[in-house]
Amino acid sequence: MFILVMRFVIRLPWVKSLKDKRRVKRSLVDSLSRRYNVSVKEVETQDVHQSLVIGLSHTALSQSEAERMAGTLTDYIYENAEGEISLVEKEIFSF
Repeated sequence: MFILVMRFVIRLPWVKSLKDKRRVKRSLVDSLSRRYNVSVKEVETQDVHQSLVIGLSHTALSQSEAERMAGTLTDYIYENAEGEISLVEKEIFSF
């Protein structure tokens, strides 16, 4: 079993309030969890309205499946995030 863990830092320079950030976050988190069946959560900077940091995890049967899912998730976030992706981190753990 392999566990994929990813962290995305997304800059939201146009966001003026935590309410705007919450709307962006909900949209992205809901679509990721629905579409790809991954666990997604805002993990840092909850009180900073122009920064969104999300963490996600996925369980795979093989390393190659985990790598494929990492690429798919990264592509999806780049295409659908309403901000600038400033950092992507990825780790795959064997369990």
